[in-house]
Amino acid sequence: MERLKNTDADVSTRALSDLCRQYHYPLYCLIRARGLAHHDAEDALHDFFVKLLRLESLQGVEQEKGRLRTFLAKSAERSLISRYHRESRREKRELSAEALSLSFDADLADRYASEAAGDLPPDKLFDRKWCEQLLRQVLHHLGESYAERGKKAFFNTLRPVLLSGGSLRGHDPASLAAALGMSEPALRTALVRLLRDYRQVLEHEVRQTVDSKEAVEAEIAELMAALGS
Repeated sequence: MERLKNTDADVSTRALSDLCRQYHYPLYCLIRARGLAHHDAEDALHDFFVKLLRLESLQGVEQEKGRLRTFLAKSAERSLISRYHRESRREKRELSAEALSLSFDADLADRYASEAAGDLPPDKLFDRKWCEQLLRQVLHHLGESYAERGKKAFFNTLRPVLLSGGSLRGHDPASLAAALGMSEPALRTALVRLLRDYRQVLEHEVRQTVDSKEAVEAEIAELMAALGS
């Protein structure tokens, strides 16, 4: 959040570009769930990001308890309402492509079609997709960290355990331990350290989307609830 509000234009612009990439698919799902077809949803999302860029408007974050996720979702909803009354849409799309230099996934429509939304309302769908996106990002950063420490094989071996919730239930501890050349007690100790590191990376990532340390725990709880809904 601090990077987005940085007075250095280069820092804040890079932060906005990162924000657009991270929230692109969750917001796309929100807009599609509102009934727009693929190309219309892409146009609407492009216009929304351009509005953020032009106005540099993040003042509303404070009104949403300092949560960037909530602010963006509600702002996107408001943007949809006023979309057809906005002028100069062609100009705005050209500006966004030049200023943000973004390259979004080309298979959004296929991805959206393959991930059944069930009966989730648009706002809940957005929360779930953002949570999934966040957890993928956490795993990516954690994997990079372990690789830098020469523990890539260890991380890759226990990655399925992380994906299943961090418990060895449903896995074969003896086989995992043998694959890593350690005893089962040593494996369990190492898993505890891995889960601790995972939690630290998760808290760090969430901290980028809220305006206080106190809000981190509440945001994580809400996101986990969204994933389980």
